[in-house]
Amino acid sequence: MTTLKDIAEAVGVSISTVSRVINSDVTKHVSEETRSKIWRAVQELGYEPNESARKLVMKKHAGSKQPTMQIGLISSWTLYSAEQDPFFTTIFAGMRKMLEDFGYTFAYMYTFKELRNEAALQKVLYEQRVDGVVIFGDVYEDNDMVSLIQKHVPAIVGVMSDSPNIQDINFDHIAAAETAVNHLIEQGHRHIGYIGGYGYDGELESEDRYIGYKLSMQKAGLEIRKEWLINTEWVVDRSYSWMLEMLDRNQGKQLPTAIFAASDRLALPAMRAAIERGFRVPEDIAFIGIDNIELSQYTSPPLSTIHVPKFELGITAIKTLIDYMQSDFRPTFQLLMPHELITRQSSDYHRND
Repeated sequence: MTTLKDIAEAVGVSISTVSRVINSDVTKHVSEETRSKIWRAVQELGYEPNESARKLVMKKHAGSKQPTMQIGLISSWTLYSAEQDPFFTTIFAGMRKMLEDFGYTFAYMYTFKELRNEAALQKVLYEQRVDGVVIFGDVYEDNDMVSLIQKHVPAIVGVMSDSPNIQDINFDHIAAAETAVNHLIEQGHRHIGYIGGYGYDGELESEDRYIGYKLSMQKAGLEIRKEWLINTEWVVDRSYSWMLEMLDRNQGKQLPTAIFAASDRLALPAMRAAIERGFRVPEDIAFIGIDNIELSQYTSPPLSTIHVPKFELGITAIKTLIDYMQSDFRPTFQLLMPHELITRQSSDYHRND
């Protein structure tokens, strides 16, 4: 069985230094580099503290039964990017509302990229005690890290995480995209383009909203033309500039009569580009997005979209997490919130050609 001495010899420090790090003793300074080496050795050598050590650590944290009234948040998106996106900020608002109602606060907010740093990961696992964790965004590349965190914080709930190992609060992205494209088809469109971003593997084809677009097109027997697909990699500015390029490149050729954008933030600049090139919306080119951000109803023309209950996603995630923290019963399944077609002027025109 691995001992503190084994850890100390592997790292090249004293046993007392190893003990201070493992027991979160901050009475004497230990550098971040040394802490990182110690925690790496703990994992590699499979060290498990004995029962008396466990009790000592729990006593220092005010007892294992005593809630901290704090939760952690780990995101697959950079928090700066999420905070600039009205879709995500509305989800955060729902989370914060429910946290406030129950008297909880966020103890920390990290990205998975930050937790690939050994020292940061060890802080989450061993030093920053919380009652539960919210996993925000897809975890295709980080399922192993989620499983590791789950060993230390059993109460975990995901928001749009698509993880098979935790409760996930989500909406059906594929079905929402199909609803949008089916609306365009019902309006008489047979030439429908797509603007979106990459999926879990960095390719357009793996993204759920593109999959929904593709399914609807195939079911209707409509051609998917590569020259009408724009992969912005979720960079909003590219939606405007690359839409301009697509329209200019296909002058004198068949153009799409409708565009389905994988988010309202991508639909709006693309629609502006079409208007600047002299196209009438929706008579020449119709547009529809997904998310129903607040701005979409105030554009000219107002944008058709798929409403996603963003605020409710955040509320439901925190309510579910609190229920998990108060119970040993933690089933893992996906809860899908409903979506709704919102028809506005940008697509409210029936083609007869």
